[in-house]
Amino acid sequence: MQAYAELMRVNNCIMASIAVAIGASLSSSFDVLNIFIACIVAFLVCGAGNAINDFYDYKIDKISKPYRPLPSGRISLKNAYIFSLILFLLGVLLSLLINLYAFLLALFNSLLLYAYAKKIKRIGGILKNITVSYLVASPFIFGGIAVLNPAVSAILAVLAFLSNVSREIIKDIEDYEGDRKFIRTLPALYGFKKSAVIASIFLILAVILSPLPYILKLLNENYIKAVILVDILFIYTILSFLKNVNKETSIKAQKRIKITMLLALIAFILGRL
Repeated sequence: MQAYAELMRVNNCIMASIAVAIGASLSSSFDVLNIFIACIVAFLVCGAGNAINDFYDYKIDKISKPYRPLPSGRISLKNAYIFSLILFLLGVLLSLLINLYAFLLALFNSLLLYAYAKKIKRIGGILKNITVSYLVASPFIFGGIAVLNPAVSAILAVLAFLSNVSREIIKDIEDYEGDRKFIRTLPALYGFKKSAVIASIFLILAVILSPLPYILKLLNENYIKAVILVDILFIYTILSFLKNVNKETSIKAQKRIKITMLLALIAFILGRL
């Protein structure tokens, strides 16, 4: 069981479930059962996506991550493939208990996760970053859909998407040496500096759009006070990174963006108080 939990990346699955709960909590309506089921769906679909990703990354992981369940031989390729399909099926079927919109989103995300693992990642470029970032942001939307009130969670998802695209591009700079033989990432195609500029554009867009929930009166003044701090941290991070773009600074930058994204979540929660 330990190997299968590792294959699923259980910690990531838990984070996806938490994102669903946060997305639902931002709504004025509340349905405990639907939220609970939605969290389970997110857990299963996320786990399935991680498992199928490892299945298609088997050859890469044999070189770069030989300790993973598949290259280490703890789980066979056949069993990993079957396991991922079972998780996808369970997640999509469970989503039918929520509502039609939840089912359609769960089905779409399942197909996209499969396509990403099999094809999109190999295509590379910014499409890879956009796909991953959508998948990271979509649990917030799923939470809103679960309670049939996705307005605020959709805005959160857009901001999470933009900031995560930036982080993914910066992370590609960090992972350049390991990826360049297998994946056509932005740093491999255009170099570090141009990739850093593209990453900064996405992050600045997130900053520009961040006041929107307050302007639309979806969140209160607690949000705008907190998000100003978040925006300052984002701008400081990206400006510092642009001054000196290399592997070491990319490690620091992507970690700072991740932490600041967590602070942005707190800002959204405060805005509902």
